[in-house]
Amino acid sequence: MTAVPAFQNPFRRTGATEEEAAEAAAEAALVDDAESEWLAYELHEWASQTRAMLAQLLIADEVPHSWQGTTLLAHETVEETVDALIEEVEAAEDPELDPDKPKVAFEMAEWSGELQAALAERLGSAAVPHLFDEDGDLVVHEEDEEQVELVIEDLLARAAEEGMEELEGLEINGLLSRMFEAADRLRRDVHDGGAVLDAVEHGRRLATVATPFGFSATSWSALRERCADLADMLEADDTEDDDIRDHAGRLSDALRQVI
Repeated sequence: MTAVPAFQNPFRRTGATEEEAAEAAAEAALVDDAESEWLAYELHEWASQTRAMLAQLLIADEVPHSWQGTTLLAHETVEETVDALIEEVEAAEDPELDPDKPKVAFEMAEWSGELQAALAERLGSAAVPHLFDEDGDLVVHEEDEEQVELVIEDLLARAAEEGMEELEGLEINGLLSRMFEAADRLRRDVHDGGAVLDAVEHGRRLATVATPFGFSATSWSALRERCADLADMLEADDTEDDDIRDHAGRLSDALRQVI
């Protein structure tokens, strides 16, 4: 949290109704104090859901504030209230382990600090109670073991994608659609020359694309592998037509579910 130089009051309204003008006057009385300062709370490390929770609490408690990206701006006269709300949100996002529940530990010795921080953020966003013990290992309730394993698997898969091409939005949707069309044509006719060329081209590219937004890294990795396998089969001289037809059919079915 840092002090911010004086700037235009973000709560001042123009063209307001009498009721809005009264509210603005009350806010102005609170924040237009030349002897005091604005405070900036840097919340870029918080998950978006966590910042949204804080924003809702600030509005509900009628705390004058403003946002500049992920930075919360509040007058020092409401600092105590803001601090209390932040503590409330952090407590809700980091539930404590129940001492009476069975627990399991995951070794984190080979994990980087950055990867551990990402894991803690993901678990906090999912409201999974956890802690890192004195050995640095992750401890969770046994009942959450499967969910934690999925999060870990996803994080490790994403970490392995460093250097891969990143696509999103219309670009990734277009590439998936073109791959689906090529695979769907091959399931009907493995000797369709245009479909063969398209499947190899788009399959090779998809095999080098990092997990896009909205996909789990593990499911995307499986899809990448299927695309690469089809390209390999089409470029090999000894692949049976039935094998190509079967693989193209299963790939087109998988793609149909994501486009």
